[in-house]
Amino acid sequence: MGQASGQPSLPGHGFRARLRRMRNKRYEDWWHIVFGGPIGTLACAMIANVKWITPNGLTWAAFAAKLLGAGLLVVRTRDADLLACVLLQLNIVLDIMDGSLARYRARPSASGAFLDKITDGLGLAFLGTMLGYRATLDGEGIGTLIAGAFIGMSYLARCYMYWVVAWLEAKQEGAVPTVAAPVRGLGELGLRERLGYYLRSTWRIVMVGEGDVYFWIGLFLILGRVHQVVLPLAAAMGFWLVAMFVRRLRTVYAMDRAREREDEDGAS
Repeated sequence: MGQASGQPSLPGHGFRARLRRMRNKRYEDWWHIVFGGPIGTLACAMIANVKWITPNGLTWAAFAAKLLGAGLLVVRTRDADLLACVLLQLNIVLDIMDGSLARYRARPSASGAFLDKITDGLGLAFLGTMLGYRATLDGEGIGTLIAGAFIGMSYLARCYMYWVVAWLEAKQEGAVPTVAAPVRGLGELGLRERLGYYLRSTWRIVMVGEGDVYFWIGLFLILGRVHQVVLPLAAAMGFWLVAMFVRRLRTVYAMDRAREREDEDGAS
C-alpha cells in the first residue's frame, strides 16, 4: 500500500525506534510472517526517511520483480532459475515494504491500496501461467499449463469473494464484518509475545496463501524440480478456493436469514 506523491520528512528516530514502528501489521500468509515481514520491516527501517523512496514506487518495483522472475522461468537454465527465485522472493519483501512504509509515514492512500491489490493479482496470474508453460516445456502434459493458470485464477476468485462479501456486509446493518478488526501491531508486542506469535503461525503454511506460492515455487526452483510443483500447488489452491466459497456462502445465507427475521419482526 502506498501513495502517489512525495513524502514529508519525518523527525529523526533511532533505528530501533523506526524498526518498532515498522512492525505495524500482522500478516496472514506463512511466508509473509516468517520471511517477508521480518526482512521487509528491517529494510524499511533502513530507508524510512529517504524521501525519494515512496510506497507506490516500492509497489511498482515489486511488480517488476514478479514479472521478470516469472519470465525467467521459460529460459530453463540453472542461472535463470536461481535468479528467478531471488526476484520472486525480492517481490515478497518489497510487497511488505510498501504498506509498512505508508503506515509508518501515516500516509496510506486509495491509489496505493488499489495498485497493491491489482499488481498482486495480475502478477500471480502471470506467474502461474508461466509456471504451467515451463512445465510443458519440461515435458509435462498440457494439463500443467491449465493447472498453472488456475493458480492465479483461484487467488483472484478468493479475493473477489472476500471483497464482495465485505461490501454486502457494509450495506447490511448489524452484519458481522468479514474484514478483521484491527489488532495490536507486532511493534507493540514484547519479544516473548512476538516469538509466540511466530510459533502459533506455523500451521498457516498449509493454507497456501498468496505469499506461500512464492515460497514453494522458489523451493522447487532451488531443487531443480519446478515442474513438479505445479499440480500440487493447483490442487492446494483448488481446495482452499472451495473451502473459501463454502465459508462465504454460509455468510451470505446468514445475512439473508437475518434480514428475513428483521422483515418478520417489522411486520408483526
